[in-house]
Amino acid sequence: MSTHPLTLLAAAVLLGCGAGHTPDPTITANTRKTGILSADEITSNHADNNTAYDAIARLRPNWLQPHGITSGQDNGAGTEYAVVYLDGQKYGDITTLHGIPAYHVGSVRYYDVTQAGARFGIRAGSSGVIEITTKTPGKS
Repeated sequence: MSTHPLTLLAAAVLLGCGAGHTPDPTITANTRKTGILSADEITSNHADNNTAYDAIARLRPNWLQPHGITSGQDNGAGTEYAVVYLDGQKYGDITTLHGIPAYHVGSVRYYDVTQAGARFGIRAGSSGVIEITTKTPGKS
């Protein structure tokens, strides 16, 4: 029985394409199920060369989806999207993530509306919170 040379070539190409970077499975398996996105996971998935918004859109897109009920209030509670906190301080709406370089992110945590209310009070709004903690100087 002989093997067709084209079949061997196709197998070699497929194996060669699959030999690229593989994310650390322990990072991916352990954190995708939680509300935390670590700097290590961002880096290992090559999501650190754009903005925090881009990294979240790639690795936790459900965090950017509408989750709440809109209202007429102007205190942040009137948005259906998560409110952004940066290093413990209210930073703005979800579009402000475009202004945060992903390589500055130490961790990102998503709080659903109940968790956000317990952590941030009424300032958390009605749709949850995405909290960014920046890297401390001298650490990668």
